[in-house]
Amino acid sequence: MEEMINKFHQIYEKMASSQNVEDMKIFGQSAMKMYEKVAAMSPNTAKEWLEHLEPIMWCNYIGMEKAKEIAGNLVNQDGSKGPHWPMDVFFNVVARLGGKIEDEPAYNRYALWLVANAHYSDFAMSTAMDMGYKSVAEAPDEKMALSMYRKAVESLKDVDRKHYVRDYYRL
Repeated sequence: MEEMINKFHQIYEKMASSQNVEDMKIFGQSAMKMYEKVAAMSPNTAKEWLEHLEPIMWCNYIGMEKAKEIAGNLVNQDGSKGPHWPMDVFFNVVARLGGKIEDEPAYNRYALWLVANAHYSDFAMSTAMDMGYKSVAEAPDEKMALSMYRKAVESLKDVDRKHYVRDYYRL
């Protein structure tokens, strides 16, 4: 089995460094056929495989499960742990306020949600004070969500860090 894996890596490296479009097509067509087989046999494995490839399509992409895992470890300034906003609540607020939940190719929804919650975790107090409040508790949650949404979008679209999520979370 190790020999087969090594051979696969060798073929992949040849294709990846090749200028020959035919080599790329052969590899890609083979991968598509195998992906279809994997999807039929194990949809969960196919989903995981696809999530590893999605970053090719996005500047900032993260899968739902990985975003939940990372957000679950956030420690907020008030000492609470985890995301401040559940996904559905955050997405509803963003949509109601006219924001873009996904902006291809800049970011997908889970990257936006994670970064907004991470910014809340790190900057809730200073943001509330900038809004004229003495504490986070005084700041209306919808105003805080809008502010964190805007900050997240700025981070995710920062031209200096095209792959902000992947770089910051070492994905």
